[in-house]
Amino acid sequence: MSPRRTHRPLRGSILGGTILMALGTWFLADNIGYTLPGWGTIWPIFPTMGGLAFIAAFLRGRESDAGVLVPGVGGFLTGLFFFFFTVGPLHWSDLSTWWPIFPIIGGLAFLATWAGTRPRDHSLLVPAALGMMAGVGGLLVTVAGLRLGLLWRVWPMGLILLGLWMLVRGLISSARRDERGEAP
Repeated sequence: MSPRRTHRPLRGSILGGTILMALGTWFLADNIGYTLPGWGTIWPIFPTMGGLAFIAAFLRGRESDAGVLVPGVGGFLTGLFFFFFTVGPLHWSDLSTWWPIFPIIGGLAFLATWAGTRPRDHSLLVPAALGMMAGVGGLLVTVAGLRLGLLWRVWPMGLILLGLWMLVRGLISSARRDERGEAP
């Protein structure tokens, strides 16, 4: 006698069915006279939902590689950011002011990937820090009106601080190895 099998629905069928039902509802509502936002307004839903799909796959354990969090967090936050332009309150002409959000999103994506690695891959903190520093620096120039001349003179301080962090981290790691009697 064979063990009883339970049948679970295929995930592709569920996702495909849900998408078709959503599209059908959208087009039906449009055909019977409801005023709906156009595709030019709602298109950021695609990178947002795509990013969420990557994040969900990682959180459910289907994807053991934390690297999927880069497109996951990046797509999700980029989609949300674009909603500020398609729905409001920003206009596309404001992108010249708010472009530094993109390196911040990249930095946050690397930070999320670092948080998702076991054991922690500390090398991911470098692009995370650089992206966020570039974005914050850009926002200081474009939004807060910081004079670029001043920023141009002091930006090497970021390199000095990053080098100091790497040096201290290396010295601490070396001291711990020495305490345990490990070879370098």
